[in-house]
Formats: sequence, C-alpha cells, structure tokens
Amino acid sequence: MNAALINGVPGERIDCTDRGLQYGDGLFETIRCQDGKPCWLDLHLQRLQRGLARLRIAFHQIDTLRGEIQQLAASDRERCLVKVIVTRGSATRRGYAPAGDETPTRVLSRHPWPTMRRADEFRVGLSAVRLSANPLLAGLKHLNRLEQVMAQMACVEHGLSEVLMLSATPHVISGSMSNVFFAMKQQLVTPELGDAGVEGVMRQVVLNASASLNIEIQVRAVEPQELIDVREAFVTNVRLGVQSVHWLDGRTLVSHDYAQQLRRHVDASTD
Repeated sequence: MNAALINGVPGERIDCTDRGLQYGDGLFETIRCQDGKPCWLDLHLQRLQRGLARLRIAFHQIDTLRGEIQQLAASDRERCLVKVIVTRGSATRRGYAPAGDETPTRVLSRHPWPTMRRADEFRVGLSAVRLSANPLLAGLKHLNRLEQVMAQMACVEHGLSEVLMLSATPHVISGSMSNVFFAMKQQLVTPELGDAGVEGVMRQVVLNASASLNIEIQVRAVEPQELIDVREAFVTNVRLGVQSVHWLDGRTLVSHDYAQQLRRHVDASTD
C-alpha cells in the first residue's frame, strides 16, 4: 500500500468497533487504474450502490467517493489498484443488529500493480471449498470472504493460478478471485450467479463486449461433469483482464480464440 484515505483523511487505522471489522458488515471494490484514471468506474460504483441498497447501509457520499478514487488514481501515472471499502460504520451498540444511527466508514487505499504470473502458465483446478448459497448476498462483493481465503490457501499449496469453486448443489460458480467462461459444444457459457458468487465488473465488461462482437454468451447453471467438454476457458477480473486458461483440472486447453477476440475489445476501452 502506498496511500490511504479514511473518510477523506490520510491514515491507516479505523475504529476497533467498526462493524466492517466486527461482522464483515460492508462492501468493497478493487479498481484498476492506468494513465492516472480509474477504469470502468461507473460499473464499480453502480455495483457498490446495489450492494449498499441490499444491505441497507445509508451511504450518501458517492460523489465524494468518486472524487477520492480519482484523486488516488491521478497521483500514480503508472498502473495501480485502488481498493475501496465502505462499512456500516462504528457500532453504537453491541450485537448483530445495527442501531440505525451509524455513520458509514469509507476506506480507500492505493496499491502498486502486482507482479503477474507468466500468461502461458495459467493453471486452474477444482477447489474442495464450496460456496454457500444465499440469494440475498449473491452477486455482492461483501466483506465476508473466508471461503475464498481458504480456497486461495489450497491454490497456493498446489501451485495453481486459480481454482474453480462449486456450490453445494453442486454447480460451477466462479473462480476464487474471478469469474469464468467456458467454450463447449459450440457454446460460450458463464455460470449464473443467482445463489452464490460475485457479479464481477470485468464479467460485465466481457458480456457487454460480446454483444458488440456478436458473440453469444449463455448465462446458465454449469454442471461439474460438463467440464470434460470444455475446449476453451478464460477467467476475468480487473487485475487479470481476460486471462486464458491453459490447464484445466488435468487437461491442457489449446484453444484461446474467444479470449483473444474479447481481450482485444476490452483492452481498447476502459470506460
């Protein structure tokens, strides 16, 4: 981390009674920035606002937040990441139920662009960690990420770039830090996220790009046994962009046609 703002003031500490720390009561966004500008900022703020409405967090400073994001991005002309956290704020009473008089906390931090793994080594396996089904939280990028933490620990232990996570049903939902797309049987498919998973900003960018390129993408439930028919796969997030998968659950994938088309289109626009 090379810069941080807490409620607009430079700093690195929050109140120990903050409900984001106590209960994971909040949301976050990770925003790619390049040439001093945040990429796809409107999509990030729209998703954040949907989450705030769903969690009933009374945050009314979106314009202020937008300005602070732009401020952090502008101070680094190289590529960087800006992370945004909005919590319900410091607790005014004990217990899970909020009192309703909390003042939301906003935390912004700027981070150097991470060192990337070589693109021709992107290996993906299946995680033993299952995602909990909860339609009330599905799609949101909320602060409760223990399932992803556990999945990433195993990912590192097995020398993988990413792992696919299933729901209890089971259906393929996403990667531990990404959304996923599969080409199989002349179809390009991405899992539907009505019960679990995060509706990633890059996922939406790819869906928008596919419409411009006349590439049909089916959003539907994906069964684990369908993975045997996958001839191409790619994962998406704002850091990876459109990342081809070269090895999937023991098989080498040699087709990257869809990923290459979509990557060119996505890389040409960051609005």
